[in-house]
Amino acid sequence: MKRKYLVGLVALLLAAASSVGLYQLYAGAEEKVETSFRPNVVIDASDYPQLTAQQLVQLSQADESGTVTAVSFSDEAAMRDLRPGIYTANVAIQLSFNQEITRTVTINVWDKQGPDITVPKTVTVTAGAEFPVEKYSVSDAVDGKIASEDLSITGYDANQVGQQKVTLTATDQAGNKTTAHVSVKVLAAEADTSLTAANEENEASETPETSEVATAESNETVASTRATTPEATTTTSEDVATTTVTEATRTSQSESKAEAETEATTATETAATTNQETETTTITNEESPVVTETSVLKFAGGTVPFGQSNGASAAPGSGAGTWMGSGSVSDGALTHFIGHNPGDFAGVMSLDVGATITVVDASGASRTYTVYEVLDVTDEGYNNRNLQDDVLPRMLYDGGERISLQTCISDTVNRCVLAR
Repeated sequence: MKRKYLVGLVALLLAAASSVGLYQLYAGAEEKVETSFRPNVVIDASDYPQLTAQQLVQLSQADESGTVTAVSFSDEAAMRDLRPGIYTANVAIQLSFNQEITRTVTINVWDKQGPDITVPKTVTVTAGAEFPVEKYSVSDAVDGKIASEDLSITGYDANQVGQQKVTLTATDQAGNKTTAHVSVKVLAAEADTSLTAANEENEASETPETSEVATAESNETVASTRATTPEATTTTSEDVATTTVTEATRTSQSESKAEAETEATTATETAATTNQETETTTITNEESPVVTETSVLKFAGGTVPFGQSNGASAAPGSGAGTWMGSGSVSDGALTHFIGHNPGDFAGVMSLDVGATITVVDASGASRTYTVYEVLDVTDEGYNNRNLQDDVLPRMLYDGGERISLQTCISDTVNRCVLAR
């Protein structure tokens, strides 16, 4: 009897040990998933025109800890024509002993590649002509063909004859820019010699007629003068005296009238000048309207303007951009700002926990946020001091009215400041 109980006890202990072993195996497999699985994936749309389930499995390393049984994208159509933005996918992984777990992958799609500008070998135009944009073509790996009319052109002078160096700049929807330097030859416009010759011939044919008319008029004048001369010679000395006095009187009256008109004009101009000065003084004394700042960040003793750059692969050339969010201070959501260092965002490097950042949004409303975390983050979104620390979820996806500022330290590491 004792032997029977002993055998049963041993069997019970073996079963318990087996259960513990199985649990440890399962727990170890799940821990391996947490260690190797990458819940945040950052890709360039130029490298991935579309994203398949197999590519996502490789990027997230989901197959390193088990067998992937299913991948479900939040937007299947978007994966077939990948554009900059943020997407999600659920990945089902089968572990040992038919245990299955599901993990979510956040897919950050960027566009870091600028458009391509196709430039002809030689371009020649005539002085006064517009720049021939139709001779150039622009295409982008993500946006497709870009209209030539959207090219930015600098350095072209239509009136400057000779060889010119012109700069063309193309910008895609993500804000990436490509610059091309081209040479354009401007030729002098040819004169219309046939028209000039016709004008000279017309002038030559008209000259004799004009001379004859002038001669006829001159002869008539002489005849008229000769006809009136005898009457003029019969004028008496008394008539001459009377005429002289009359002319003198007229001259005196004309001079008096001219002086009166001059004085009146001077008085009018003086009055107008006085009125103008009075009006100018009145306008000057009016209070200037108060200008309200909008769409600016204030921190580290400086003010930085910002615009919309959502999903862009790089910060704007000046100021800052909203990589995520709208910049509103009252929408209860995050706005993630990006800017250059060196540049307008260099002050981000001096911010510590407890520092304040004031945001004035597009409506003129303002809010002051307090920094609660400062991190150095890799381009993949991990803490540079602890590569197991995935920063993106708490920086970009935590709820509440918050902001975060990002600027580059190097080509692969960024300073990120979180504030609320």
